[in-house]
Amino acid sequence: MPTACWHDRRLLFRRRLLALGLLCSSMLFLLLQLDAEAAGKGAAGSLENMLPGNNEISGWQRSGASYAYTPEKLYTYIDGAADQFIAYGFVKLHGAEYVCTADQKEGITVDVYDMGSALSAFGMFTSKKDPASATLGIGAESFGNEQLAVFYQGRFYVEIQARITGDRNRSVPQTAARMVADRIPAGNSRPEALGLFPETGKVPGSENYMVGGVLGHAFLPRGIARDYRRNRELMKAYIVPFPGAAQAGAAFEEYKKYLAGAGEKVIPRAGVGEKSFTAHEQYQKNIVAALMRNYIVCVTGLSNIQTGEQLAKEILGTIQQSGTSRLPAN
Repeated sequence: MPTACWHDRRLLFRRRLLALGLLCSSMLFLLLQLDAEAAGKGAAGSLENMLPGNNEISGWQRSGASYAYTPEKLYTYIDGAADQFIAYGFVKLHGAEYVCTADQKEGITVDVYDMGSALSAFGMFTSKKDPASATLGIGAESFGNEQLAVFYQGRFYVEIQARITGDRNRSVPQTAARMVADRIPAGNSRPEALGLFPETGKVPGSENYMVGGVLGHAFLPRGIARDYRRNRELMKAYIVPFPGAAQAGAAFEEYKKYLAGAGEKVIPRAGVGEKSFTAHEQYQKNIVAALMRNYIVCVTGLSNIQTGEQLAKEILGTIQQSGTSRLPAN
């Protein structure tokens, strides 16, 4: 029969095991926390390292230290535009100012925005794109002039603004942009999601990624769009992703309810996706909307419904062939 001494020893052994377990857990948590902090510092360091060095641009130097902003503080730097960047998924900004050593009235500001994904960087770029500005051939896409250079590459959106009056420094914004682009660890490919659109009849340069409600509808939170010209008709196609089929189905029904509530006749159609309908929508002429899996596809601006249905079928076919989602869900 066990003695009292034996019970005491067993209890002491258990307490020591518990203390050792707690110590190991604490050490593991601390190590994980240190790893996370190191990873965060490494990411920030990588972002800062994309900036041109102090005297790397010939005849130019940094004016003060570099700066960084997170979503919580971005409004203190670009108050009027912060909400737009944050809506597109902004993660962090690193930037610096540079001045010409021969004339310190001339300067540039280099800002590198980590947007979290290539699609978000693309969306931010297209929302800022000036059709009147020249293409610079930098990054995946770019535009600018003698006072501005803007491009995106991978998940990074880069904006360089200049205060230059002398002819000899006209090329400096583009020189700085190319330096940054060379340091971004990503290729010059456009976002993979744009490959969901068929090529036939596309209007070049019309693609964009929108947040805050496709066609102004909160139940279609975000999506990609492209213009098409087919059968002498200009139309716009939208692809709207959702986390799952249930959410996509609910949004599809909400769309029909909205149109019916606006007094429009919603006509069910067969043979396009799992479900589809046609209707008239204010400012969009006739539309086709189709549901498949976790996607809703819309084609708007239609005079000929059949043309829109054919385009919707092609887009759905591309989505089906893609296997996995190329487009981030809402």
